[in-house]
Amino acid sequence: MKNPSLKIAALFVSFHFLWNSATVEVRANDASFSGVGGTPRLMAGEHHSIAMESEEIVIVANDKFYDTTVDFVFRNDGNAASVQMGFPESRINDVKPANKSAFLRFSTSVDGRKVSAKRMVPQSEMGNDNAYWIKTVTFARHQKRHVRVEYRSPMAGAPTWGVHQAAIYDFTGKNWKGKVERSDLEVRIRESGLWIGSPLWNFEPVAMKLKIGTKEAVFRRTWRNWQAQGKFWFGLTRAVPFWMWDKNLFGSASNPKIFAAAKTFRVGKVPVNLPQNAEAPPAFTRNGTIYISLSHLESRLSDFARDLNEHRKIAAEVDLKQDEKSGISTLTAGRKTLHFAPHVRSPAPILLRGEYESTLYIPLAPVVKTLGLTFKLDANGRSFDLNRGSWTGQ
Repeated sequence: MKNPSLKIAALFVSFHFLWNSATVEVRANDASFSGVGGTPRLMAGEHHSIAMESEEIVIVANDKFYDTTVDFVFRNDGNAASVQMGFPESRINDVKPANKSAFLRFSTSVDGRKVSAKRMVPQSEMGNDNAYWIKTVTFARHQKRHVRVEYRSPMAGAPTWGVHQAAIYDFTGKNWKGKVERSDLEVRIRESGLWIGSPLWNFEPVAMKLKIGTKEAVFRRTWRNWQAQGKFWFGLTRAVPFWMWDKNLFGSASNPKIFAAAKTFRVGKVPVNLPQNAEAPPAFTRNGTIYISLSHLESRLSDFARDLNEHRKIAAEVDLKQDEKSGISTLTAGRKTLHFAPHVRSPAPILLRGEYESTLYIPLAPVVKTLGLTFKLDANGRSFDLNRGSWTGQ
C-alpha cells in the first residue's frame, strides 16, 4: 500500500487458521495463559479410599475474562480421614510475579459453607509458575462431601485466526481413588455478538453439543467412568458475518478436523453494522457482495506474479487510492484499473476495524474478472478458491 492514511493491516500474510497439534504447542509457548484452574489434587500421592465421584464445571466466557464454577462430590470408601486438597493455579509466559495470584478472584466452600484456602507455591514447582490453593477437608467413615470452587481468569491470549482468546480447564483427577463416575462440562457465552467457538481436548477437536438461546449459547459435554485427566481449551473470538477462508493457503499439513469442530453462532440480535474488535478473515460476504482483504489479495497475486506478468502484463503489486470528494476508490494493478463507488455500479471498499488494526476489503468479483482469475465459493464450508485461471496459448 502506498497510501499510509488508510492504515491497512497486513495481518494475514502467513494465514495460520487451522490448529494442528504442533502449531498449538508453538502458539501456546508464544502466548500468555494466566489463571488456568482445574480439578483439585492431593498434595501427596494417590489416595486409596477417597474418590472423586463427580464434577460439574460451568465456564461463563466472554472476550475479556471467564468465570468458572466447579462442584465436586468426593466420597470416602474407608475409615475417617483428613486430606489436603490443592486447587491448581497455573500460567504460561505471564509477567506477574509468582507471589501474586493469576486469578482475578477465588473462593471455595465445603457442603455450602465457605472455607479459607491458602495459596502456596511448592518449591518443586517454582520454575513452572504453578501454585495451589490448599485447604484441609475431613471425612467421616463412608462420608460424601460437596466441594465448590469459584474463580475468575483473564482470557488467555492465543494469536491464531479464529481462536483469538482461550478459556482453559485442566482436568487433574488422576490421583484420587479409581475413576470419576461423571464429569459434566458447560461453556456459556452470554455476551451478544457473532462468535466462533473452537472446543479442543489435548489440542485436538472435541465434539460438544451446542444450544443457542436468545440470551446465551451453551456448549455441553459429559464424560463417564473415566480417568479425568487432560486439558480442555475453548477458543473464542468475535466473527465477521459470513466470513470465509482461502482453501489454497492450507496444504496437507493443516488439520481440517479443527476447522470442522469450530462453530459459528450468534447471541442476541443481528447488528446493522459490522462488529468491531473482530478477527479479520481473508474474505467475507456482505449484502450479496464478496469482499476480499486487500493484503490477502496482494499475497495471492504474488503467487501468480510470473503468470500475471507474462499473460496479462500485470504487476503483482496493487495500489488503492481514495478520492474523498468523489467517493471513488481506484485500484491499480499493473496496467489494469478498477473503480469502486456506488454511482459507478460497484460497492465501495469496507474498512473493518478489527481486533488489532484496521483491514481494508474490496469487492472480489470485478477484481477476478479484470485480472483473469478464477473464483469458486463453498458456502457450506465457509471457504473459497482463488486461482490464476487458465491462460495457455494466450
